[in-house]
Amino acid sequence: MVTTRALLGLGSNLGDRWKLLRDAVGSIPDVVAVSSVYESDPVGGPEQGQFLNLVVRLETERSARELLEVCQRCEEAAERVRVERWGPRTLDVDVLWVDGETVDEPDLIVPHPRTFERAFVVLPLRDVAPDVAPDDWEHPSDQQLRRVGTLFAGPDEGRSVAIVGPGRAGQAMGQAIEQIGWASVRYFGRNDDLDGIRSDELVIIATPDAAVADVATAIPEVEDRPVLHVAGSLGVDVLAGHRRAAALHPVLAMPTPAIGAHRLLDDAWFAICGDRAADELAVAMGGRSFWVEDHDRAAYHAAAVVASNHVTALLGQVWRITGSIVVPREPFFRLARSAIDNVATLGPQKALTGPVARGDHETIERHRAALDPSEVELYDALVAAALRVKDNRP
Repeated sequence: MVTTRALLGLGSNLGDRWKLLRDAVGSIPDVVAVSSVYESDPVGGPEQGQFLNLVVRLETERSARELLEVCQRCEEAAERVRVERWGPRTLDVDVLWVDGETVDEPDLIVPHPRTFERAFVVLPLRDVAPDVAPDDWEHPSDQQLRRVGTLFAGPDEGRSVAIVGPGRAGQAMGQAIEQIGWASVRYFGRNDDLDGIRSDELVIIATPDAAVADVATAIPEVEDRPVLHVAGSLGVDVLAGHRRAAALHPVLAMPTPAIGAHRLLDDAWFAICGDRAADELAVAMGGRSFWVEDHDRAAYHAAAVVASNHVTALLGQVWRITGSIVVPREPFFRLARSAIDNVATLGPQKALTGPVARGDHETIERHRAALDPSEVELYDALVAAALRVKDNRP
């Protein structure tokens, strides 16, 4: 099955706007991400109330024409009545973008011709597909809008969170959530009385992985309350009993709560699965998410550990060697950054340089002779790993 990314824009300024948008998104097939909800003044048309707007991202087999039919069914279900152009409406659903598809027909133009003229489209678009919005896009001065919440969790005003596990990760999550304007964050230890968590609080479990299942069992079950954990290696099965269970793992290092909070709000990536509350929280913090199924979580987390902890261990060897010969360390960190950039751009095999890549065994032996004996075992292991990359072995 080959799927294509598609983006739909939704807006409402009549009736129960939140419910109309929730019902519409809930009926659209193949939705994988939902932007934050933004409130904006109407652009053009008669005097009317403010709109709520959002963008959804789909991974779908449907064509742009088939997606237009989906949009029209949503509008019909919301009993939209077309009286005048750009007038008030219960629901407006537009096909904004379909990767690799261009349509120019009387009733359908894709990409949508006014997408990048409207702040109420571009800002939610950036939440779910930042690569689509032009880097040089400028917010029109006459179009004012504000982020007001996430679709299924509701308006930000009054949102409350209970975090179980007030360690570095838990405090970083709490500080980030406070900075995006949610009403309150309360912390609980894993051995506290978790009956004290209110039914209206979103729950985040930020304990060590081994404690997540026991903590989840101790949290009273509330039918419509999201319960998330931030453990990278675990899926939602450890939250059995909670109907709105989700996993939300930030793909970043949090050495201190303050640094962690800053990174969480700096275009972070999150590995998610389970309830939509996970994606909505990622979007609320200005981040991006990707889906990892329960059975892939351990392998995903192993890759994350290699990319972070093992790279740190590797640079620890650089730190020790440079310390032994008294040279500045910054050139080596710059070299490491460029190596990572090369792998991201070219792939590991083409990015590999140095004595292993050119088969210079004499230089390798000089390195081994110069190193402290305690460093040779790790150096040899990395030479073997580099040979595996060079030979493109699985």
